Amino acid sequence: MVTKIDKEKINNLIVIGVITGKHGLKGLVKVKWFTETLEGLESYNPIKLSNNDTRFLSIVSENKGQAVCKLDNVLNANQAELLKGQKIFAERSRFPELKENEYYQSDLVGCKVNTVNGKYIGEVTGVYDYGAGPLLEIGDDLIIFNNKNFPYVRTKNKEIFMGIENIIGNNNEK
Repeated sequence: MVTKIDKEKINNLIVIGVITGKHGLKGLVKVKWFTETLEGLESYNPIKLSNNDTRFLSIVSENKGQAVCKLDNVLNANQAELLKGQKIFAERSRFPELKENEYYQSDLVGCKVNTVNGKYIGEVTGVYDYGAGPLLEIGDDLIIFNNKNFPYVRTKNKEIFMGIENIIGNNNEK
């Protein structure tokens, strides 16, 4: 029986990658990594998967911007294919303490967004970074995450305050 990670445990975990598919016939998997470097994936062993499995991960190579990895007890392509879409988590306690105004992107997801004047805007449903800085997905909008747009961030309270009301569409009204 597959059990998913419960909410209490997930607060102690940070997503460091996702398995995007199998690689070859020997049980290797392709991983899109979210760590600062490719090698960061191995530094958080043992890792935990979305299905609550704990495994050791070793990097074999890099191919087309993805890590090719070996997971213990994954011995063939069929087993590797079954892991497609599984998120890879690391224990939060293994990460460095953050400085003021630094956040793990996973902590921003689920935050309620209000203007500094108290108007509800929406909820952060995703964080994306394509190289020009992180974008917060709020409703149908992607908004650059910076101090000008979001002057107050309180991840412990799951709330973010937006400094500019008119930069998003009206489709997020509540």
